[in-house]
Amino acid sequence: MRYTWPKGKRSAAVLSFDFDAESGFYFREPEKAKRSLADLEERRFGPRVGVDRILRLLDRLKLRASFYIPGWTVENHLPQCKRIRDAGHEIGAHGNVHEAVGMLDQAQEIAIMKAQLAILKDHLGVRPTGYRSPSWDVNVWTPELLKSHGFLYDSSLMGNDIPYELATPLGPLTEVPVQWIMDDAPLFRHVYGASNAIADPGRVMQMWSREFIAMHRENACFVLTCHPFISGRASRVALIEDLVRYMRKQSGVWFTTCEEVARWHEKQRV
Repeated sequence: MRYTWPKGKRSAAVLSFDFDAESGFYFREPEKAKRSLADLEERRFGPRVGVDRILRLLDRLKLRASFYIPGWTVENHLPQCKRIRDAGHEIGAHGNVHEAVGMLDQAQEIAIMKAQLAILKDHLGVRPTGYRSPSWDVNVWTPELLKSHGFLYDSSLMGNDIPYELATPLGPLTEVPVQWIMDDAPLFRHVYGASNAIADPGRVMQMWSREFIAMHRENACFVLTCHPFISGRASRVALIEDLVRYMRKQSGVWFTTCEEVARWHEKQRV
């Protein structure tokens, strides 16, 4: 086998959710955010409706998922974040106000890292083992920064479709890779001026299921990335449910969290 998974499993599958809410809009377009109720309300669908709809889905499926939550979201939508925690799902770091780290210098990134970790600890009692960079934007110094703050893994890069290591002066950091084809935003998000049209869930089901089957044959790690304000819509929740039921028909799939994937990979390295 190309990669060995626990108990002879053939592949790994993770459902992950980036609970951004309004945070990214406040960071990228602060002036527009002062006046655009439309843009704010689009994102508020996540905490208002999407999160609980997704939590009910995960409960029906008896699955644990990985949620990556900016500090701003924790402070402004604390009840929803507590429900995610109390349902037993993994909570990872995801910036403070969903900052695009490529726009930050090293000192700024360090300050933001400390701020988000303090919020997760103070409000949720969580010390995350995993980090996902907002917009999957990673600086060359970010892996060492994560290692220095005790992170086990990152899940922001696309250099493989199985777990791999990022070298740092403090030792290797495990990477649980992602990919745009398995992200809901390019498929379902309406962006003025963009060439992409909103996809039909049936077409996305076909694309994601084909991607999964191909990765399953390659002993890969299928990490689906969704956003509550996008995939919390009713037909898209139904799509995720259909996808999981399809995946469960295949033999040898390990449904897990990014943290457990990283812990497994770390164990193999020793």
